[in-house]
Amino acid sequence: MNDLPPDPTSTGVISMLRNQLKSEIFGRGALSFLVAFAGISLSSFLFHVVVARLLGPSHYGTMGALLGIISLLTVPIGAVQLAVTRAVIDAETKERHFSVTRVTRRATAGGLAAMVAVAAVTPIVDNFLHIHSPVPMLLVAVWVPLATVSSVVQGALVGEYRFRPVAFASFVGVGLVRLALGVVLVEAGLGVSGAVAATIFAQAFTMLSLLFSARHELFEHHRQVYVVRTQLSDTVLSIAALAGYTSLIGIDTFLANHYFVATLAGNYAAVAVAAHIAFFVPAALVTVLFPHLADGQGASETSRKVFRQSLNISVVMGLLAAGVMTLLPHLTVKVLVGGKYVSAATVLGVLSFASVAVGVLILFVYLHLARRSVFALIPWVGVVLSVVAISIDHRSMHAVATIMLIISVVTMVLIAVPAMRYSPE
Repeated sequence: MNDLPPDPTSTGVISMLRNQLKSEIFGRGALSFLVAFAGISLSSFLFHVVVARLLGPSHYGTMGALLGIISLLTVPIGAVQLAVTRAVIDAETKERHFSVTRVTRRATAGGLAAMVAVAAVTPIVDNFLHIHSPVPMLLVAVWVPLATVSSVVQGALVGEYRFRPVAFASFVGVGLVRLALGVVLVEAGLGVSGAVAATIFAQAFTMLSLLFSARHELFEHHRQVYVVRTQLSDTVLSIAALAGYTSLIGIDTFLANHYFVATLAGNYAAVAVAAHIAFFVPAALVTVLFPHLADGQGASETSRKVFRQSLNISVVMGLLAAGVMTLLPHLTVKVLVGGKYVSAATVLGVLSFASVAVGVLILFVYLHLARRSVFALIPWVGVVLSVVAISIDHRSMHAVATIMLIISVVTMVLIAVPAMRYSPE
């Protein structure tokens, strides 16, 4: 009688799911962040849908290229967040009171310096991407210090496993504020500049909310306080690794805006955004995954178990999303970005499976970062191959999409092999 199978009833299934959601990666408040991330992703897609419809293909290609630049700028910003998370975990492990005031001040100074640098290269970027106006890039420059400060504070909160305040700030700011202001400003006739301005206001709200939540970590001044310091080696490796996979995600859209005429580039950019649904799950999981990996240096049994759980979920959900988009490409494009872009629906299936491979790649990058391994830099191999291949063959959207699929899969395999063979010393 003790060998009876698990309860197959709905009550048993619900109980099993509840226990699963409270274990490993879904525990310690992480579920609230994942739910918020789902909301952010939904609002982000709505933002793209509305902006794509209002701007039209000729201008949306420019918007896609600018978003690619913002994604690249998030690389050093995201690297600082990872370094702060690791430093806070070290402090928590030693049961120390800590302060992130110093690293926040340095991040502010660095963000302001980066803002000046981005503003300085605006004429070069405008000429390469055929934007014909300096305003959008100057607005991107203003976004940089806001995002830099946000990353430090968010890194501290994540290191303490305080996912709920991060979830609130991100959902309301990056989600709701950006969507609402984006619609209003683009409708008001501000075009691409209005869409970028909405992103700035959203980041400002997120930063202020995070600062309020981390006020104790910022203003802890008693004598025994431990000042959080990030390790330069961790930051440099994180910057290089995140730059690699972020570049791989957006390199095809960036080059399409350079090689294709405006309308064709806009069509490709819109469909690429739709295809990125396929790596929504791993993109959500990595934020809550990394502190678990860093806790065990990516080698402990707990780290391995959490990573396997994340990988299984990501593969299943990614393939499911890619399968649906491949079977219903025209309907997917029409619903997500509008009928103006249906002519590019033929490449959606190819790009969606490329996104599945990139999603798996992201998880392995974070695993290698937790192990402080140079194998985290492997995505750069994919970037170089993509640039060479697309430069040689960019005769059509399908050619570019096929190149991205092949290279994404190859890069995923290259980074997975050393991860699987890894054994701690």
